[in-house]
Amino acid sequence: MSQQSSHEAPDSAAVLESMTLLATLSTATEVREAVQERRTGRDPAAQAPSDVATARLHEARRTLMDLLMQLVLGQVPLERLANDSLGHAVRHFDLLMKLRRAERLTKTMHQHLLSLYPDVSEELIEEARRVHDQLAGLAGGGPVEEDTMSLPDAVERGIAFAVWARHEV
Repeated sequence: MSQQSSHEAPDSAAVLESMTLLATLSTATEVREAVQERRTGRDPAAQAPSDVATARLHEARRTLMDLLMQLVLGQVPLERLANDSLGHAVRHFDLLMKLRRAERLTKTMHQHLLSLYPDVSEELIEEARRVHDQLAGLAGGGPVEEDTMSLPDAVERGIAFAVWARHEV
């Protein structure tokens, strides 16, 4: 196998294979975590005690905020060759992976907010559902409505939701 110099383009088949492996590993991790939680007797859809829901909500909110900030930074234009379709594909893949993770985090946050109701506002719980649906629509995993927000608008709304959750919980 020859060493690639810094000026050679990466092998597109190898890059696509790596992206496929990363997506597979991400899905496998989700399944493993869900199975592990069920084996320990925790049903993710069930109501959690207030202290547990609050701790998990804070953790999910911090992770969501980190992801949303990565999405903001990912929108910064990069200098690249005009015909860099592989680079575009990799950036798009990264965007979709982050959107799907943010979607899962907002679903988790929604469930924990429901566990804390009525100590949290109905408006915050509803906003969690709206943010989840918009992220799912952008990631291609949910219903796409005519008025689907653009990525920058959805990220801004997600950040506002995370800040709201931090102040209310």
